Amino acid sequence: MAENKKQKHLDKITVRGARTHNLKNISVEMPRDKMIVFTGLSGSGKSSLAFDTIFAEGQRRYVESLSAYARQFLNQMQKPDVDEITGLSPSISIDQKSHSSNPRSTVATITEVYDYLRVLYARIGKPHCLVCGTEIKRLGNEEIINFIMDDVKGVAGKKATSIRIFAPLVRGRKGEYYQLLYDLLGKGYLMVRLDGKMHNLREKIELSKTKKHEIDVLVDEILLTDFKGKEKGRERLGEAVEKALDESQSLVRIVFADKKDDIKDFIMSNRFACPNDGFSYPEIEPRLFSFNSPYGACELCNGLGTKHFFGKENCPDCNGARLRKEALNVFVSGKNIVELVNMSIQDASDFFASLKISARDKDISVPVVKEIQNRLSFMLEVGLNYLTLSRRSGTLSGGEGQRIRLASQLGSRLVGALYVLDEPTIGLHQRDNDRLIKTLKELRDIGNTIIVVEHDEDTIFAADYMVDIGPGAGVHGGEIVVSGDLDELITNTKKYKSLTLDYLRGDVSVPIPKRRDTDKGHLRIRDGTIFNIKRMNADIPLGKL
Repeated sequence: MAENKKQKHLDKITVRGARTHNLKNISVEMPRDKMIVFTGLSGSGKSSLAFDTIFAEGQRRYVESLSAYARQFLNQMQKPDVDEITGLSPSISIDQKSHSSNPRSTVATITEVYDYLRVLYARIGKPHCLVCGTEIKRLGNEEIINFIMDDVKGVAGKKATSIRIFAPLVRGRKGEYYQLLYDLLGKGYLMVRLDGKMHNLREKIELSKTKKHEIDVLVDEILLTDFKGKEKGRERLGEAVEKALDESQSLVRIVFADKKDDIKDFIMSNRFACPNDGFSYPEIEPRLFSFNSPYGACELCNGLGTKHFFGKENCPDCNGARLRKEALNVFVSGKNIVELVNMSIQDASDFFASLKISARDKDISVPVVKEIQNRLSFMLEVGLNYLTLSRRSGTLSGGEGQRIRLASQLGSRLVGALYVLDEPTIGLHQRDNDRLIKTLKELRDIGNTIIVVEHDEDTIFAADYMVDIGPGAGVHGGEIVVSGDLDELITNTKKYKSLTLDYLRGDVSVPIPKRRDTDKGHLRIRDGTIFNIKRMNADIPLGKL
């Protein structure tokens, strides 16, 4: 018997004696793990009960359960004016006022899509040289050796008689380099290739200091016959490649030659350095793609994209992209990270659905791409397909900001929480209501309680339980007009009376007037272009609803 009573207690959220703002010592019981709608006139006390009483107490109790050390970093909410609330879970508020106006905050950063994009670009992005545009590949020492061995067994190996392994030291720079050549002789090297021609370091070498030079020191020369059925040739090649990479700090030049001519000549790198002009990348890490990090942010605008804080004029160096040039020259399937976040959520979702990458890159990126697609999918579900990922959070409407945070919560798959939402349908076209309602129901079905403050008819009808607050606004409100299972409230016309129910049943309606006021002119808009508005022309009549 006691166990049943305890279980019944846990199935409900019970509020007794709530007096916050205009609430008149009200009491109400609501089911847990259901979708509950608070409705009534504006100013009747819906938000006072939902946010300032139920949410505030749920969050306050959760924070109090933490250690004293943790509490000092969190805002402690005051206890609301209420006698008792039971059956509460840790509470999450998703309202229209809490989205950030920070210029660094965007749709992509709020939803964590950008964090996953940074990881994706750091792991499978293809860097390109800022000077010549060539793709830069980084290979491990073993990969370099395997690449050379393929040529040994191929056409180059059949035509050549030897392989020369060079360490490229000077690439297209002016100077005499007397000291460098002297030091190489001191290290035991005998031969260098100067501007394509071989020279003995024991000979006198004079270089023009006004001309650009190429200097490669010969590390080793191996006859092709040493590779035939001999592991010793591969071992010697490995030692020479490792020594060349160490001497040049990332590059090795391989030359297949016969007794007279060079047959094949190429440079390889075990770092992100261009083999053509030596341009080198910093270490490609997720922070390179963060405009909030000094490592990745444009040096001129510090990652703001504008000349001044909260300014509107694009930075002349990054042209509003916020990132340093190296980050903008790393591509995934032909797009850099800025081009990708400038896409709409719908286009970004389509991009990842048809992502064209190698099998190796696919294996590496599967978990990251899955997280990105999940978050994009959640935003599509709440009707945000038109927003770009780069859209700044300060420019979002209250309803858009709320639905973005709702999509993030859906992605977290949190269970056993109490969500309190403030009119999430604001700004939505009627056709998108169903998508939003489906999202709220999914959040409920995985084991959460949803309280929605709402006037929208579709959302009210989708709820399991309704609390109508009124009967008027301000001092005339603050009372529970009616509460209960929505189906029972609608069908039992004699027992339950409220203006809201009258409208929901269709007993009362707002008629469309037969006569309209005369024409008072128009507000004309020509070539309106901002965010997702594309050169819009509109004539809006004045003096009308």
